[in-house]
Amino acid sequence: MFKSALLARALAATVAFAVVTWLAVAPISAQTNAKPPPALVTILSTPSPAESIQAPLAAKLADRLGQVWFNSAEPACRASRSLDLASYQKLARTMLMAAGDHMRQLATRAQDGPKADAAFAAQAGNGAVAEFRRLSAEPVVKEFLVRMRSRLAVEQTHAYLENIERALLLKRVEMKGRADPLAAGDSDLLEEIEKATGAPMDYVEANKGKAIDRFLELLIIAERTLAETINRDEVLLWGPGKLMVVLEEPLKANCIIMP
Repeated sequence: MFKSALLARALAATVAFAVVTWLAVAPISAQTNAKPPPALVTILSTPSPAESIQAPLAAKLADRLGQVWFNSAEPACRASRSLDLASYQKLARTMLMAAGDHMRQLATRAQDGPKADAAFAAQAGNGAVAEFRRLSAEPVVKEFLVRMRSRLAVEQTHAYLENIERALLLKRVEMKGRADPLAAGDSDLLEEIEKATGAPMDYVEANKGKAIDRFLELLIIAERTLAETINRDEVLLWGPGKLMVVLEEPLKANCIIMP
């Protein structure tokens, strides 16, 4: 029972880890500050938006968004520009990746790498960062992380989609339907997502051992220290409406936002 509780906390911590880092790690070239990223983030990197969209369920979410946008676009404008459903599905993928990139760049302004790593060492013990890195290379842990990346690819894309739709609601853009399966009440797709994202838990339950147990313990501490050391004032400046900077012009060009 203890291990099951530990696993549940660790999986929650992995998702929270992604949220704390705003769902991805921006490349150094995209950073607007000079602080290095936490070593914890480089060890447990989450999939980029471009990688995430390749997951089958993430692609399905993108296609749902494309369908909603196709249905919502002004018909005469859409016809005049020869925009078909495939055009909107391609647009949805592009906008999901752009929204994800925009969100993850916030992380580079909000993270304090040295502070986070020092806090982790204080809570987990000296040498904990090196131990975390070493354990991440253990075969059983590597496989867990592969499965976790697949889970996060879907959850991140879902989060990007949710924030895009919230941004359009805040902008009062009229949409004919919702792509978010939760908002749309699509229980079948939600069940499909839940089943797919349960793979890491199933794997750990079948592969218990000292390496994976210790890694999960450190993972919980890593999430906590990142949450405690992030610049909350910077994070609070962000909201879904900020995504309009990347959404507005493309959606105007594709007859979704009309003058």
